[in-house]
Amino acid sequence: MSLDKIDIVRYSRQLPLLGAGGQIRLLGSRVAVVGLGGLGSLISLYLAALGVGKLILIDPDKVGLENLNRQILYSTSDIGRPKARAAAERIAALNPLVEVESYEERVTEENAEEVLEGADIIMDGLDEWRSRLVLDQYAWEKGKTLVHGAAERYYGQVTVVERGRSNCLACIAPKPPAERGCSGVVAPTVGIVASIEVMEALKVMTGIGEPAYNKLIVVDARRPAIDEIALKHMSCEECRSRIR
Repeated sequence: MSLDKIDIVRYSRQLPLLGAGGQIRLLGSRVAVVGLGGLGSLISLYLAALGVGKLILIDPDKVGLENLNRQILYSTSDIGRPKARAAAERIAALNPLVEVESYEERVTEENAEEVLEGADIIMDGLDEWRSRLVLDQYAWEKGKTLVHGAAERYYGQVTVVERGRSNCLACIAPKPPAERGCSGVVAPTVGIVASIEVMEALKVMTGIGEPAYNKLIVVDARRPAIDEIALKHMSCEECRSRIR
């Protein structure tokens, strides 16, 4: 794979930082964005703008008016439309060089193989823990990279999970938090967390920098502060049963 003239112009501002080799690795990468809400909206836009070769967009929901304070992938005219379909159209308009595949369904243990098989990296744009553990289990079993992110109110967290390099999510939270629904969030919070998630994916794809393996990046947008917590590397072979 090589860069053509269109690639060189489109990505000219990042090429001095990534180099031709880094950009080519992006063009050859396949990334699944699971959940196209506040986090997934920005993750998808940034990955498309960076020039990832293929995006797999997954979300079972439809756009609602209450989404528009933070889910900037959509417009008012998208209300009532499937998020995955509207997102695919927006991404294609932003960067037609990116191959887009979309699924209007929830990722489960039963369909994970079908919808995620084509991805090298899985981006967590979800808002509930049990579904995250489905991604965690699949990524761990298949040796794929999972970039986890979560945001609520003014706070967020990010970590990178990869077998042989880090803990899995089940190690970090052996007892999933009670699902109570989001207590509120402002757009800048998801913006910060999504940007960090994309930066972590960029590091994994290009080899530039150090991904947050065995580290939990914690965001407090009110202070503001971005802190890093070291996570003890545990034996994940002993925690597989915790996912179920």
